[in-house]
Amino acid sequence: MKRMFFLAMMVTGLCLSSVKAQPPAGVQLYFKTGGEVYLLLAEHGNYSSRGWAGFGGGAREGETLAQTAAHKGEEESRGYWKRADLLKLIEGQKPVMDGEFAAFFAEVAFVPAQAVMNHPPPEQTETYLERSNFAWIPYSAVEGYLKEDIDRDKRYRIDSAYLPSGSKTNWFWRAWLGNMRKAVVENGLPWGD
Repeated sequence: MKRMFFLAMMVTGLCLSSVKAQPPAGVQLYFKTGGEVYLLLAEHGNYSSRGWAGFGGGAREGETLAQTAAHKGEEESRGYWKRADLLKLIEGQKPVMDGEFAAFFAEVAFVPAQAVMNHPPPEQTETYLERSNFAWIPYSAVEGYLKEDIDRDKRYRIDSAYLPSGSKTNWFWRAWLGNMRKAVVENGLPWGD
């Protein structure tokens, strides 16, 4: 009996060790008006050295890439956008893969960034409070940085006119810029380039 239990545990361990966790994923929310694309970016509250970026992070067990992007979009927008709604917008979309990170794009209706920032999160947890400030940044303010590879040691500034008062940083998170650069290179931006 002990031998059977031990064998069962070994087989289970081998099976579990072969299960690969899904890579991180995220979603870039945007809207279009007047010939311009606006990207909803958020400042990393507790990680101010990162700066401003779209939404994304690690997978939960059993999630698809799209499910991870949708759940991170919900959490990092303080619950303003619901994961089920985001999932409908990105399901079936081929993500842009930047290394292990899967980037999705979702067109949403305009809502003032202040409304997202002031949205009462469903839980007072770090996952819902990870982002502090929100802003709609025109793609044209990012586009120039995406013409060449992103230098991971450089800071890429944002015109302070686009940022809300009280912002702790005025630069784009280089990892996010790298994702966007990959989307440009692969013609993966839904609005073209």
